[in-house]
Amino acid sequence: MRDLENLRSRLAREETTLSAAHEQIEMGRRKIEALRQQIEDVKRQIEGAERQIEKLQDHSGTVEKRMALLREYIEMVEAGEEVIPSADATQPEVRAEEPQSAALPTLDAGEEEEEIDLEFVRPLSTHEETDPVPVDAEPISFENLDEELLTHEILPRTQTFGEELLLVLANHRRAVAPKDIGRIFRRLTYAPKLSPTAKNVRSEVETDQHIFEYAGGDKVALTREGRQEAQQLLRQLYGAG
Repeated sequence: MRDLENLRSRLAREETTLSAAHEQIEMGRRKIEALRQQIEDVKRQIEGAERQIEKLQDHSGTVEKRMALLREYIEMVEAGEEVIPSADATQPEVRAEEPQSAALPTLDAGEEEEEIDLEFVRPLSTHEETDPVPVDAEPISFENLDEELLTHEILPRTQTFGEELLLVLANHRRAVAPKDIGRIFRRLTYAPKLSPTAKNVRSEVETDQHIFEYAGGDKVALTREGRQEAQQLLRQLYGAG
């Protein structure tokens, strides 16, 4: 009888071990799926950036040609030569004794300035653009963090959507429904590396349960360890500037 009880006890322990293994496998699969989604989003961002770079290169070439033409006209005016302000031979000549502003070339009527979308290009901050931090300044924390600094300097230095979510929740300080997190990013005028949909937020929460947790029902908050990691990450990224 005792052998039967021992066998049943061992069977129960094995079942518990198997159940835990299945949970870990499922969590691993969800993490892989989230990473795959991030890879796809990054690929799309790269393709968009490459297209913008091509447009910028074409635009830069056009600007350089106009600059070269302007320099040529300036040299001609300074040398006292007669200048025709456009390639159109039907336009009247402009004498050197006339005001120099009239000798500058004009764009042809059919030539329009191409609009280039520069939104994807984030300006790089320099030490000259910010005031020096006093030696005795209070260490940066979410208690004294300015949202301009968070948006333009801290968040762009993150590597993953998880880090962005960690910092934004720590700065918000309250539990937030997954569907409302996108609104917080928009208020900060910051576009995260992964679309902040409720599905992507829940996937991140389930992947890093030691950092994120559900509070008050479906709302997302940080664990105690998550708050500590957010503070450490904030100081690390701030010091990287």
